Amino acid sequence: MGQENGTDLAYVAHTSEDLGRYLVASRDLSPGDLILTERPLVFGPKAMLDPEAIMPCVGCYQPVLTEAGERCAKCGWPVCSGNCPGLKDSRHHAAECEILSLRPDCVVNDMADYYRHDALLPLRCVLLQKTDIEGWNKLLEMQSHMECRTPGSEAYDEANEFIVQYLMNNFISKLDEQQKKALEITPEVLHRICGIIDTNALEIRLPQGAELNALYTETCKMEHSCIPNTKHTFTLTPKDRKDFYKITLKAVVPIEKDNHIATMYSHALWGTQARRQHLKDTKFFACKCPRCSDPTELGTYLSAMKCLGDGNNPCDGIHLPQDPLDDETDWACSKCPAKVSNSQVNMVISQMGEDVENVLMMGGSVTVLENLLSRLSIFLHPNHYHLYTIKHSLVQLYGRQQGYTSRDIIDKKIKMCGDLIAVTKILDPGNARLSLYRSVLQHELHSALIIKFRSARKGENFKPLLTEAKLAIEDALNSLKDDVEEISGKKLQSVLEVSKREFEKFCKQKKLVV
Repeated sequence: MGQENGTDLAYVAHTSEDLGRYLVASRDLSPGDLILTERPLVFGPKAMLDPEAIMPCVGCYQPVLTEAGERCAKCGWPVCSGNCPGLKDSRHHAAECEILSLRPDCVVNDMADYYRHDALLPLRCVLLQKTDIEGWNKLLEMQSHMECRTPGSEAYDEANEFIVQYLMNNFISKLDEQQKKALEITPEVLHRICGIIDTNALEIRLPQGAELNALYTETCKMEHSCIPNTKHTFTLTPKDRKDFYKITLKAVVPIEKDNHIATMYSHALWGTQARRQHLKDTKFFACKCPRCSDPTELGTYLSAMKCLGDGNNPCDGIHLPQDPLDDETDWACSKCPAKVSNSQVNMVISQMGEDVENVLMMGGSVTVLENLLSRLSIFLHPNHYHLYTIKHSLVQLYGRQQGYTSRDIIDKKIKMCGDLIAVTKILDPGNARLSLYRSVLQHELHSALIIKFRSARKGENFKPLLTEAKLAIEDALNSLKDDVEEISGKKLQSVLEVSKREFEKFCKQKKLVV
């Protein structure tokens, strides 16, 4: 780990009462510097979105038809083929197959309840006692937050119903005495493992559509920050099967020696209250990072609301939380004495979020999106994350959808792209979390600039537009460089490369040097 040869580690692990385990840089790190690389301790598939129709193969995680697909000859769980290499691999299905085969293997109803893939990772974790005792001991060192997962809590009750009791009643209770002596598998152990997974697991999206959760002994020590200074990628097409899902962690911005090394466990385009609530619910801690502590969110005003005055006098100020680290804080105007309670803000923002989500799910047209943008803009700062979402959709329609290709629309698209890119760069300067968003925006900016250049009137000097277009497409490709193993990144890269070739061809035909 650290360097590829395992020497000269770029990090040092520390422990504190406040943070628990965390990593700091052992030397000054530059963007692109390797911090660590390691194979997963254990991994397992998540359930598909519609498990009644499609389930992941337990050997290789390729989606298979739930009812019509093949079954493992020993345990009856869905597989892509009886010859799948993962069926005989202890890191995939081989170790668990013996226990899964203790139950009858044929049902025709309620398949999603019968084959609960989310229970496989906890089972694989306890089986480390047989397959990798050193790994088992490392697993038990991971944080579980069991003090927050007491009976009656949502986390405890959900794990108890869908994983602990499922495994205990269907499989563990059927172990013989010799098997029970070889493995410590109790409800208490399984609950602890569920806590370890919820706290430490990283999600891996596979090209074929399935998702895994994986645990890494060193990477899990990284702390969270809403302005992460690292980016991690996974090896999905290795030469050596042992390197499947190996994680590579790199610095994305300069990290000075002894500064903390951080990742992000929430969404970079959520507002502070949404991020902090998500982290409390899933990771059981209250984030106090510089972004969360700043009412303006680093000057982006991503959560800010407009002040509508006191009912008698209008006001053009903005409402911000007085103390963003206080869940009950009032929101105060920057120009007048008006205040709004936190509960009122949450109610309004939640409703607006549902409106945005519903429009996007329906595949909103330009007209629908613009109407929603106009309505929400009465109440929200132009950079608010709900408006960011709408604008990100609009810029992909402007200049493409019929009736929205005029010169004014293209100018509007160029400005909107510029505004969104500026916010994106502040929130994620190293492309750790928003690389696809930034890449799409730069590509749309490039396209709009080309359209504007082509429509230039005689005598107008629009050549600088080509220079800006070239920079935009190059930035779009560069932003994507660490995402090309994932299917979304690979698809976007193909689109960008076509646009770049067309741009170069256009410049050559026009004999333009950019």
